[in-house]
Amino acid sequence: MRPDDREAVFSPLRELGKLAPFQWSAGLVVRGMAELRIADALGDDRRTTDEIAEAIRAHRPSLERFLRVCELHRLVAPADDPAEGGVRHWELTPAGHLLRSDVPSLRGFGIAVNAPGMTRPWELVADVVRTGCPATRTVWGMDHWEYYAAHPDEARSYAETCASLSVEAAEALVASLSLAGEREIVDVGGSPGTVLARLLREVPGAHGVLLDLPWAVGHARETFEKEGLAGRVELVPGDFRHEVPAGGSLYLLKNVLCDLDDTAAAQLLANVAKAAEPGSRLVLLDWEYTEHSSHVHANDVEFMVLTGGRARTGDEYRGLLADAGFDACRRVPLAGHERAPIALIESVRA
Repeated sequence: MRPDDREAVFSPLRELGKLAPFQWSAGLVVRGMAELRIADALGDDRRTTDEIAEAIRAHRPSLERFLRVCELHRLVAPADDPAEGGVRHWELTPAGHLLRSDVPSLRGFGIAVNAPGMTRPWELVADVVRTGCPATRTVWGMDHWEYYAAHPDEARSYAETCASLSVEAAEALVASLSLAGEREIVDVGGSPGTVLARLLREVPGAHGVLLDLPWAVGHARETFEKEGLAGRVELVPGDFRHEVPAGGSLYLLKNVLCDLDDTAAAQLLANVAKAAEPGSRLVLLDWEYTEHSSHVHANDVEFMVLTGGRARTGDEYRGLLADAGFDACRRVPLAGHERAPIALIESVRA
């Protein structure tokens, strides 16, 4: 057989490398490292496997093997060369630092998106594509939010995820919108309260109302108590699919519609329109579906699998708002994120 012929023969081992098969476990490795608090044990230092094992109370041989796969995923790196006769020391990479809990990080995100509540429904992604129906109820016998109510540990990691991702969004919002004169800001589905807290600091005379499911309201309460804003906020446990608090001068929907199908999204906006007085503002901040490939396309399929929701184009958001009775819909550039696939739309209750 000539060399060219050998190259033409299909080689499973050679082709397997193109699929990078170890990548399937990347998220689970991130979650394991975060739950074990390996990043906390390392911090800004260099430590041996024995030192890390003692700090996190782990089985040393198993930890050594796990650290090698963390190295493969560029979460940790050897700080020296053990081949020279020394003992290997480990240190965090920039990605590994994102799993610390003692600094601003994405630790909660790393746990939540790789925990069973989000990963198990993905096992049925082919069925979701065939049927158009989300998989969470099929897998767990309950919807995505009921699952969190029944699994508080995962719910806390999800709340940490929302908080970490909302800090930057809140700063961008106050830099993009005029909030002067607002008297009551209603954050619909706004737990853990990070965004509303920032808006209330921006408008000292405003009162806040946060509506979310009962299991989520507790996380918001912690936020407002920590920020010293508990006296300026009313926490309303409830379901926005049924009713929204009345009397707000500004209603905020941040990353809420993306979790809803078109029917549920229209119902929510109808509830807001019913609660809002004429002239009240509705501000929508959500992922925008564009022709340019981005992480939003992955998010979109995640919404499809978990909740039946979807990312929408700017025109689709504006159409939903107009159908619900909101006028003067205008796209507002999101300060610092003007090119990001994020829609910031301001509208007025007719």
